[in-house]
Amino acid sequence: MYIKIHRGTAQIGGNLIEIGTDQTRILFDVGANLPPLDGKGAEDSIEIEGLTCGKSAFDWVFLSHHHNDHCGLADRILPGIPILSGEETHRILDVISDFTGSPRPEIHLHFKSGQPIQLDDIRVTPIGVEHSAADAYMFLVQADGKSVLYTGDYRAADSIPTQIRQLLGGQKLDLLISEGTNVRIEKQGRNAPQNENQVEQRACELMKQYEGTVFVLCSSTNEERIRAIHRAAKSAGRAVCEDLFLTAVRTQREENTLRFVAHYTSEEKTPRTYAYFQRYFERRKLLGAESLAKISGKKVIFVRTSMLPFLKSYLACRPDEKNLLIYSIWQGYRETRPVKDLLAFCGTHGIEVADLHCSGHAYRNAIQELIGVLNPQALIPIHCEAQDREQFKALHPNCLMVRDGERWEVSKCWKAGLQFYQ
Repeated sequence: MYIKIHRGTAQIGGNLIEIGTDQTRILFDVGANLPPLDGKGAEDSIEIEGLTCGKSAFDWVFLSHHHNDHCGLADRILPGIPILSGEETHRILDVISDFTGSPRPEIHLHFKSGQPIQLDDIRVTPIGVEHSAADAYMFLVQADGKSVLYTGDYRAADSIPTQIRQLLGGQKLDLLISEGTNVRIEKQGRNAPQNENQVEQRACELMKQYEGTVFVLCSSTNEERIRAIHRAAKSAGRAVCEDLFLTAVRTQREENTLRFVAHYTSEEKTPRTYAYFQRYFERRKLLGAESLAKISGKKVIFVRTSMLPFLKSYLACRPDEKNLLIYSIWQGYRETRPVKDLLAFCGTHGIEVADLHCSGHAYRNAIQELIGVLNPQALIPIHCEAQDREQFKALHPNCLMVRDGERWEVSKCWKAGLQFYQ
């Protein structure tokens, strides 16, 4: 069995992890590069022979979750190469493509956590994990008497070691390919929430401090965050408001939630979006900005950067409120033009802004704990900033600094050292 990381050894996102044998080639994740914060040069031009160009040479592609830096190149995979994902990942990708007008991804098969899949001479076992995306997975890959665990993205993995030990049946894990987004200890932050329970508690406190509307800027696919905000709103005695897209993409439907339409949709110009409008209008009685504003009582409204016209109409109907925006996404997005425009809008309209975010990626202590419990023969760090890779050397004695495009034979004797093949 061999490993070839086409991209991801020295950057966050854009994962393309090949694991194969003499008979079978499998790719784990087809991630697009994260777009630059200034919005320039966002096109990802990478080409991989046999995957995106030339003659098909890969047998299977697995998606760990629906984030674009792990599945954004799915529509460029050559015909005839089957793609596998979790069922919920497939549904979410379909909803996103319908609302953005982009091509629907062709997912051929669904997998479930803990259920092994035998693909010729390779066995792949997906293992569900907690992340800021619903339906996220690690993958245990076994072939030629060797075992490799690719973590994908994860935040907590309390039950994972027990599952892996059971799957290994007493054998030692040969290789751990671990994400390290937050491996540098400084990224943890002293006062930042460490989990969604802490986010919920702080959000509830903030909601009780303001008489006006509380707006929440967070990812529409961060299900755990959205549930935490819902619980906080309930404790604070506030009604929660979700727009059509958030309602369609979510995995859960809370009662007593107000649904609204933030963007124009029509059967002629936006037929794919309009199909959702019809479905939810008939069942949920979707509201517009003015109608929502006229409903009495304290509210929590989930917003996105594209909702400035909606916010302007809503605030025009409630001019005297003291409102709050809970900023619940990565701080780096503050450098992007859409977020800058939203924050400027808040400043112009007297909306105060409070930072309240918990990363969807494991912090150093969680990464160290997973490595320590699994105790793999070797470790390859990925999905981390280039300058942070060295941090892993303090977490494992056999840390392999593989570079993008290098091939490593897992079947080589560990005592022989690191072997590379271009």
